[in-house]
Amino acid sequence: MFVRRRPRTDPRADGWRALAAELELSPWDDLAGRLHDELGLGPGEVAPVYALSRPGQPRLVLFDQARERVGPTGRVSGLRSCVLVRAEAAVSLVSMRVTERQGKAMDLIEAGRTGAERVETGVDPDFDRRVAVYARDADGARALLTPPVRELLARLLCAGAPPAEGPPVRGRVAPVVVIGGRNALLTLEEPEPVAFERLAAAAADMLGLYAALTSASTPL
Repeated sequence: MFVRRRPRTDPRADGWRALAAELELSPWDDLAGRLHDELGLGPGEVAPVYALSRPGQPRLVLFDQARERVGPTGRVSGLRSCVLVRAEAAVSLVSMRVTERQGKAMDLIEAGRTGAERVETGVDPDFDRRVAVYARDADGARALLTPPVRELLARLLCAGAPPAEGPPVRGRVAPVVVIGGRNALLTLEEPEPVAFERLAAAAADMLGLYAALTSASTPL
């Protein structure tokens, strides 16, 4: 008597399909190569890719990327999840890189690596303490950091206690938002694959962030 084995299921793939149904996303795996080139994602397979594209609205793209980093104990494999909002119209945002602040030493390292400077709002001490904004056009970046933009960036990047109030989590890579041109990209990389509940919330916040950025960049 032969017993038919049940096909193995992939919980991550099942989760992606459920998220796609919830957010009305469609599979766009043919975008993977373009995302690599246009976003400078570095090595690592990009899959799956899901997107929402509607006329007159920015395109929402979510995807995973396999990652391999070299650490003190050798090579570490991981999974990075990304949320991209891309305008279809002629939009050009000031370029900046935003992350949870990791201290003065990291400020100097990041600024030196990118040739940018750390930009402070000068009006929001709590944001300046918790969030690090790096840009070459400091005045242009500062003009985009309106209260709605600051609120959304803090929510996307600063989950939990401030870095100074708690030890760093082993294996955690700080979330990053990269803004510039037509794009706003959020990257999330944690010791375990990013939960789909967080990705759904991040997608909503990234759409809100993009709307706030374009509003701040539109002359009155």
